[in-house]
Amino acid sequence: MKNRPGPCSCPRPRPRRHRGFTLLEVMVALTITSLVLGGLFSLAAGSKQLAVRTQSTLQDTMAARAQINFSLLENDYRDIEPIMTNDRYQTRADDILPDVLRRTAPMNNLLQSYQVIDSDTDEVIAGVRWIRLELPQ
Repeated sequence: MKNRPGPCSCPRPRPRRHRGFTLLEVMVALTITSLVLGGLFSLAAGSKQLAVRTQSTLQDTMAARAQINFSLLENDYRDIEPIMTNDRYQTRADDILPDVLRRTAPMNNLLQSYQVIDSDTDEVIAGVRWIRLELPQ
């Protein structure tokens, strides 16, 4: 019997598998990452702008409220000094409102309309306050 080459008992060479990413996969991953990071940075910048505008609006509202409170107290406490020195808001006193006709005794307190005027935006806040009249007793 002749020895014929038969099936070899040595292992066959396996095809090589490439481990790692292709250039296309890396480029797609970088593109997706850059889009996500760009969106996050846009959100952060928008959030910061919103916070600045909110703070500015809150400060304007507080200044207007302080001027309204000062206008309400101005007549009762004539020697009161404004805490906030803000030239933006001015108070203008208007007419005394018509008095009730069916009154039996003179009243020391009457209603007066007033306006707080914002010099920057020409916005007018109208209100009514009690004023004390100096009547003879």
